[in-house]
Amino acid sequence: MTLHLTVPADRLVALRWVADVVFNRMLAIPVAVKGQEGTSDIRLQYDGKVLATPSLFPRVAADAIDLSAPLPSLPLTVLDLEQAGFAEAGTEALLPILFGSPAIEMGYQQVDCGLDLLGGIFLMLSRYEEVVLPERDRHDRFPGSASLAHKAGFLYRPIVDEYVELLWAMMSRLWPGLQRKRRQGKVTVSCDVDQPFDRVGKNARLLARSLAGDLAKRGDPGLAYRRLRNFFVHRRGDFRFDPYYTFDWYMDVCERHGRQAAFYFIPDHSAGAIDGTYHIQEERILQLMRKMAGRGHCIGMHGSYNTYRDGAQIQKERDALEQALCAAGLQGGIQGNRQHYLRWSVVETADHLDVAGFDYDTSGSFADRPGFRYGTAHPFPMWSWKNFAPMNVEQRPLVVMECSVIEPTYLGMGYTDAALELMSFLKEKAMWAGGDFTLLWHNSFFLKRRDREFFEYLLR
Repeated sequence: MTLHLTVPADRLVALRWVADVVFNRMLAIPVAVKGQEGTSDIRLQYDGKVLATPSLFPRVAADAIDLSAPLPSLPLTVLDLEQAGFAEAGTEALLPILFGSPAIEMGYQQVDCGLDLLGGIFLMLSRYEEVVLPERDRHDRFPGSASLAHKAGFLYRPIVDEYVELLWAMMSRLWPGLQRKRRQGKVTVSCDVDQPFDRVGKNARLLARSLAGDLAKRGDPGLAYRRLRNFFVHRRGDFRFDPYYTFDWYMDVCERHGRQAAFYFIPDHSAGAIDGTYHIQEERILQLMRKMAGRGHCIGMHGSYNTYRDGAQIQKERDALEQALCAAGLQGGIQGNRQHYLRWSVVETADHLDVAGFDYDTSGSFADRPGFRYGTAHPFPMWSWKNFAPMNVEQRPLVVMECSVIEPTYLGMGYTDAALELMSFLKEKAMWAGGDFTLLWHNSFFLKRRDREFFEYLLR
């Protein structure tokens, strides 16, 4: 059984990519896509019945990459799912409409939907707004605060997944015998190894400053004691008291909850000290990687600070990390990447990763706030604005990075019940969608007891 999808010919490449993500990957229903001249509609056909929607976006020409297509205007129109009879399709009653109108007319032979669902999905998955909007923070990152999702109030909702559920609800009523394959949502745990060891382990001046901070600022004499003990035993390869070396506990907790963690290492220092103070080939790092792999956890690349616009550096770092794995006696190559500081150029980074042969990237969250940057909790093949075509490299969207919620430089919610509630809320949304709740928690972010409590709670 194959559905037939007809789209405007001038949007065929973009909408074929969206159709592959929606039908083949999310719904697991085969679809054949063709372009048709002189039409402004999208028509899904099977067994003599039709589901029709308008095609309002993208208005981008493949030959010229015309980026004049306007973004949705605020405030957005909404569809009341309960009144429309599709309450099961959303995580909330009111569904934001990116393009189109809230009218849905149900008939026996045809459904006419006023929402341009596929166009809205293209907007989110392709990150079109990051191509056309100039806003950037001091690390040259597009901030979540500038995003349409934040301004319109749906950053904490997987709107792409809700669009897919609405599409499926209409399809299942038009074709009652149609079957889909539902994906089981799961928790995916990851750790960016920025600082595997406390830097004060070899530096008396840093030790003094850190001890003062532990006592005066953090009010934690226990941490100060561990740091002092670490200073004397660290040189012998004993990391029991290192407050950053939490990997054994990290893996213990993950395994206790049936989770496999992914640890992302920085292979080079393209921007100096901001890329950490360890070398990927030093023996204590090789031993750490052996331990992780031996316990069944994954090792990936944490592309250094300046790699996001440098394809040659990305390739160099992947080669360096694979050489380190070989030196550690580990088999297999590097499949996954996450960018350091979540630095990302929507018109460059994914293309560089694709050329370098990565299977996936998991940088897909804003640094300044958590949520659904791509509007989905599902993995999907990324879009190339350079080639105006889909790529092989897959995005596995990051949903929560702990410091985005807790740290004063971002949301600044601290170790409060509200912070944990927000993280849990996003987990529920991702699981509702049958997607992945991708959680990033740094090994160096367990200085407080509440860190460990939050982390373990979210793994349940």
